[in-house]
Amino acid sequence: MRRKSISKVLAAVMACAVAVSGCGGSGQTSGGSSAPAEPGATGAGEAGTAAGAAQEGSKTLKIGAASDIMTLDPHDQNQTNTGDLFISIGSQLFKRDLDFQVKGDLCTEYEQVDDLTWTFKIRDDASFSNGDPITIEDVKWSLDRVSSDEGLVAYIYFKYIDNVEIVDDATIKVTTESPRPDMTSLLCMPSSTILPSKFIEENGMEAYIKEPVSSGPYLLKEWIPDDHYTLTPNPDYYGEPATWEEVVVRAIPESSTRVSELLTGGVDLIYNVPVNEWERVSNNTDGYGTSLVYGETSRIMLMLLRMTDGWVCQDPLVREAIECAIDKNAICDTLLLGAGTPTRSRIGSSVVGFNNDLFGSEKGDMYDPERAKELLAQGGYSEGQIEVNMTASSGRYLMDAEMAQMIAAYLEAVGIKVNLELVDATVLSNMFSAKENKDLFLIGLSDGQYDGCYPLAQFCDPIRTEGQSDYDNPEIVKLYQQARVEKDPEKRAALSTQIQSIAAEDRPQVCIAQMKAIFGVSNRVVLNPRMDTNILPDEVSLAK
Repeated sequence: MRRKSISKVLAAVMACAVAVSGCGGSGQTSGGSSAPAEPGATGAGEAGTAAGAAQEGSKTLKIGAASDIMTLDPHDQNQTNTGDLFISIGSQLFKRDLDFQVKGDLCTEYEQVDDLTWTFKIRDDASFSNGDPITIEDVKWSLDRVSSDEGLVAYIYFKYIDNVEIVDDATIKVTTESPRPDMTSLLCMPSSTILPSKFIEENGMEAYIKEPVSSGPYLLKEWIPDDHYTLTPNPDYYGEPATWEEVVVRAIPESSTRVSELLTGGVDLIYNVPVNEWERVSNNTDGYGTSLVYGETSRIMLMLLRMTDGWVCQDPLVREAIECAIDKNAICDTLLLGAGTPTRSRIGSSVVGFNNDLFGSEKGDMYDPERAKELLAQGGYSEGQIEVNMTASSGRYLMDAEMAQMIAAYLEAVGIKVNLELVDATVLSNMFSAKENKDLFLIGLSDGQYDGCYPLAQFCDPIRTEGQSDYDNPEIVKLYQQARVEKDPEKRAALSTQIQSIAAEDRPQVCIAQMKAIFGVSNRVVLNPRMDTNILPDEVSLAK
């Protein structure tokens, strides 16, 4: 068998990983970690029950996030944490519920008139926090902006909107340049947030960004960059009243610090509990006590490879050698303790277009270090001749720094020298958006639209590929254009599957694992995880 036990150097990386990620607080153990709870479980025990009386009237929710929000312009972002904010303070035509079904938000009814034409009718009782009603003019202005301004991050997803026309005071007609069977899911995205056009035209976008005029269940009370933001209820919200009197979302980049804040009551829930802290979080009985909550996600941990002319990953032999060098099963089993599944697919297993032939312990892993060495020799590279710069975050994703260390050790073992740079979550996001990635860029990407065409844009749309991966495959582009307009769900999925197969061999990205979400939760609250990993305040409740 070609799979061997983890080498001494990788064992050393694992020991270092435990030491690094477990450094926040005393009494932690490096072994015996327990598995997370089932989705929705809180594990409230005696400590939570004993504290029950004390929690009455405690209506502040405190969240420990791995990174800060990026901007207060909803159209100029594509980041989970920032999206959380705009779902809470903004309005979209549609939203997804906990079951991930598309539901009307501002939209009360809609019709697909023909392949290219949609009409949407909006409610008449919605207003912005400055007292202005939300009008059909605001909807047109917002959709016009996000679909025409090429400088906006979200433009890539909305650029297919050809025309937005007001039909009457409550109805808008949207025409696309080609069929968009995914239109309603597109209009669920936080980047489709409806903005106050009158306010912005009179005061400018800078004024809005300085003090957002909101329309969702919450208002943004304050944002202290790199520290926290605070939400308070919107008394004029058209929907159900806000659950919490105050929501504080703190940016806590270090995993160990997030765990310590959870255990000491500084926050009620956190993202990405390191595996060596699972037992401590599960068995904590101080205060209300804490538990692990498990959730499925579409997030794929992957390495983006720069294929630009003159860069080492331009060579397909090098790209294949990189994938063959990495033991994804060891990463998922030994490092993540089952909180990840090996994959070669950019599309998550819960998303339409997923390719099952590229997923799992056998099909998702190509580990063969001898093959990697042969490929490098075939390309004329002697051991140590190839040197790559690799960037990864520390604390943004579950065991991300430790995963990067393992990958670097695997590559070194086949003769590729790695210069590893670990940065915080905000720096990583900014580098990704600015296309400042180097040879290898480890990042976790999810599917904000839950449609295969959303993540596949990274292979097929020049806006995403140029200056980042510089991947260009005309066959993939042709298939993508077909998939994007295909109305038959089965044919659409088949096209996405085919694209994935080609991309898996071309390797503009080397996918590592589809991740599970591991939340640490105080037993004073109940969290029901979402597939998109968004944490929405009104989907968190006080434990009874």
